Amino acid sequence: MIEVVLVVTVVAFATHIVPQKPQHIAKHHSQLQPYWVSDVVFRVPTDKKVVALTFDDGPHPKFTPDILNILDKYRIKATFFMVGKEMVKYPDVVKEVAKRGHVIGNHTYSHPHDIELDTRTQVVGELEKCEQVIEKLTGARPQLFRSPRGLMDGAVFQIANEEGYKVILWTVCADNHSDPTPQMMANRVFQHIKPGGIILVHDGMYCSRIKDVEATPIIIEGLIKRGYRFVTVPELMKIRG
Repeated sequence: MIEVVLVVTVVAFATHIVPQKPQHIAKHHSQLQPYWVSDVVFRVPTDKKVVALTFDDGPHPKFTPDILNILDKYRIKATFFMVGKEMVKYPDVVKEVAKRGHVIGNHTYSHPHDIELDTRTQVVGELEKCEQVIEKLTGARPQLFRSPRGLMDGAVFQIANEEGYKVILWTVCADNHSDPTPQMMANRVFQHIKPGGIILVHDGMYCSRIKDVEATPIIIEGLIKRGYRFVTVPELMKIRG
């Protein structure tokens, strides 16, 4: 299912939230408060033409390896926000992602449809159970969290923060019902990307992610031609100015 991210109507209050027309639907925008929204990373403020490529909902036994081969071809490191239960199914894929030098972030254990409706105990369990799987398979504790479908409220943010996570959303999602082909998905990225931006593509938890796979090299080549360089999210967060 194509993810839907909250887009704040209070972007003027947050220095690193993308100041552009809303691309996604804000589920509970009236609840958003600057005190925590300003700590959610949609992009990093910089004039340098660097971007982070991220992949959600994996791992998948076919699509994730296909993505890895594309990234290897262009010598690019990306950030994968993985679902715990899928990692349990495909541990070798997870290990391969880590082996090739990519970053793995926490995307909850079961990918709840609306995490904002879960209890505190449930949210903590989703984060900690996924974290345990990542640590077991990679030997490293994840530092980044992305909520399923980008849904986020103050309670979920506070829990993630208390658990030691930096909350990462995105600048532009390649997937959209109005952009059904790989080229149109890439064009969507080209239209909305900014220096310091974060791009969302998907590699799992759907009947087919072949369009995402096919869109990935188009996105990469198009942005390289536009002078962009690709980095991981942790690398991007170290860049300022």
